[in-house]
Amino acid sequence: MRRRIIKLLCISGFAILLLFTIGFIIFQKFRHEFDNQNVMLKLHAQNIFPQSEMIPYGNYQIHSNYIGDLSKPKVLLIHGSPGYWFDFKYIFADKTLQKEYCIISYDRPGYGKTTVPAKARLRDQAKVAATVLNHYGELNEKFTIVGHSYGGAVLEQTILDFQTKISHAIYLAPCLSPKFQKAKWYNLMISGGITNKIVPFELQNSNIEMMALEEDLGTNEERLHEITIPTSYIQGKKDVLVPYQTQAYYLKFHKNVDHILLEDLNHFIPWSNPELIVQAIKNANSINGYSKF
Repeated sequence: MRRRIIKLLCISGFAILLLFTIGFIIFQKFRHEFDNQNVMLKLHAQNIFPQSEMIPYGNYQIHSNYIGDLSKPKVLLIHGSPGYWFDFKYIFADKTLQKEYCIISYDRPGYGKTTVPAKARLRDQAKVAATVLNHYGELNEKFTIVGHSYGGAVLEQTILDFQTKISHAIYLAPCLSPKFQKAKWYNLMISGGITNKIVPFELQNSNIEMMALEEDLGTNEERLHEITIPTSYIQGKKDVLVPYQTQAYYLKFHKNVDHILLEDLNHFIPWSNPELIVQAIKNANSINGYSKF
């Protein structure tokens, strides 16, 4: 019996190690092919020229990019975990948005060219987002903000802490329910020991964010009634990372939400269905406020 248990543990350990090895190889390939320089070269080849800026943040800097006229209505895009500003490259590439809006995206703490260390707490993430808003916005100017996945949780916190800076919120498959954002077994495994040292730093930083997410979202529940700004919410039933039931959870707290739940939509909306984001931005900035998709 003892030998059998030892054998099962060895097999399980090997399977986990193999899983992490495969994941590591895939992630390294992704990072190599889709780094900042390569993305910029591909955008330039399409006559799309985002403007890069480094925004001071204490002793650190926030890496941001924008496209469009800074005098036009502004849209801030917040990526997931892990992620980069160019997760929204297809939004930057949309010609109609370039004419009508100023589109802004940034590398969150711990990612890309931003030098701000990874932040475990949503309140700290919101402070970084607010710094970007203050950098690009005029006094009392309000932004439309789009948040994807973990970026949705950052968006929620930014609304709670800096609501006067936001005119409209757009959630894309957001991590908002504490019930569905409990730390997974692999989060616990990466949190310490040799596993933490062998995974790419982006995954280490992502894990830092995931470990504190459930607690922060639970704390935010008490304040969700404070949110009054118009909101759009896009979710798909084929989402394998954020349960689509998260939408029903959020609608219990906030009624002023223009929401859609699509049968064939997955989690990776900025890549698979950028047209939904483009339309949501246009709706949010329409003369009559926001409208149905």
